[in-house]
Amino acid sequence: MKPTTLAMRPRPRPVCQLCEYILLQPGHPRRFFAASTLLSATPRRPRASNPAFVKTVATRAASASTKRVNSTRTSRPFAQNTSQASIELERAKKLVNAILNSESIPSEEETLAAFQACESAAHLLTDNNNNNNNNNASRPTATPDSSNNPAFALLTLEPHPPISVAQVDQLSALTHALLTPPPIFLTPPLLASYVTTQSLLQRPSTLPSAFTLYAAKPVPKPGTNPPQYRAPRPSAAAAAIPPPTASAALSAAITAKSLPLALDVIDTSYRAPAFRRNKLLRRALPPLLGAALAPLAAYTVAARLALLQQTMDPGAATAVAFAGILTYVGATATIGVVAMTTANDQMDRVTWVTGMPLRERWLREEERAAVDRVAGAWGFKESWRRGEEEGEEWEMLREWVGVRGMVLDRVELMEGME
Repeated sequence: MKPTTLAMRPRPRPVCQLCEYILLQPGHPRRFFAASTLLSATPRRPRASNPAFVKTVATRAASASTKRVNSTRTSRPFAQNTSQASIELERAKKLVNAILNSESIPSEEETLAAFQACESAAHLLTDNNNNNNNNNASRPTATPDSSNNPAFALLTLEPHPPISVAQVDQLSALTHALLTPPPIFLTPPLLASYVTTQSLLQRPSTLPSAFTLYAAKPVPKPGTNPPQYRAPRPSAAAAAIPPPTASAALSAAITAKSLPLALDVIDTSYRAPAFRRNKLLRRALPPLLGAALAPLAAYTVAARLALLQQTMDPGAATAVAFAGILTYVGATATIGVVAMTTANDQMDRVTWVTGMPLRERWLREEERAAVDRVAGAWGFKESWRRGEEEGEEWEMLREWVGVRGMVLDRVELMEGME
């Protein structure tokens, strides 16, 4: 046998790994497509092999689902509150009609229940309106890329309907109708509820007439049928508008951006003679009674102190102690009155004219503070721009203030004019 050598064998040709892999694969039958099939074929979507792409798609889907759920959850309380507002409005109608159709004088409890029903309906209507505005503000806005987005279409499909203006006007008129009948005696709680209702409904135009009616309305005599009335006393202290109620009415007028209405509220509340008399009785009468009793109390204390000494006659010691106590009390009270009536730290833009008596300054301080609020609401908020206001309303306010003994933006008190 002849020995075989490795050199005599033919060497294999070098083949790349990819070509070798293709050669080793089994044969596949060829597929033929018609030209019409190729033309009508739709392009394939890219495969979501990228993890970031998959995560983005999942996040958008979850966000759209969450928005749909939240929209459904917020629409249910809205519909429920709307239904409650309609039910409360119907209940208020029944209570008001029962009082208006009655021939006898209604009690304060019955009238207050009707006013509170109107106030409750106003709360529900305004709460629904605020929720509707908040939901519309948070609703997504349309963008060029959102026109073909089904999630956006679902979110904006059924926006909440706005509160009916007719319901607001109806409730406002219903509340005012309860205020005007002669048999209904107006008390501070009834007036406060009326002001609250009209302020919530943003219908404050009837507040000055309500204040005038509160002071000048005839007083029904209880237990009379048909009702009999006593003549009213508009200047009596009992006819004064309570300060919290007047402040709430002024806030409603400022919110309504009506300067004539705000000035009418001040005229019928803070400027009324009944308001000044009421302030005198509430805040000036106790100190005056104390000043009247001060000499008697000082003499009693002086007589007791005279018995504790032995250096002079008891009668002379009593007189000296009595004079000293009265001098101390009188000087301290005088300083206190002057400090209280001349305080001006609370003044912002409206001050008193020179020469205004201290007594009148003290009596009319609430009036000046109310006008100061109006000036601050209509003027510039920046202190360095004060004095630059112009216009018909501003000139009317300046004239109104000047006629009543006040000054708007005194030059020497403005910033940089010291």
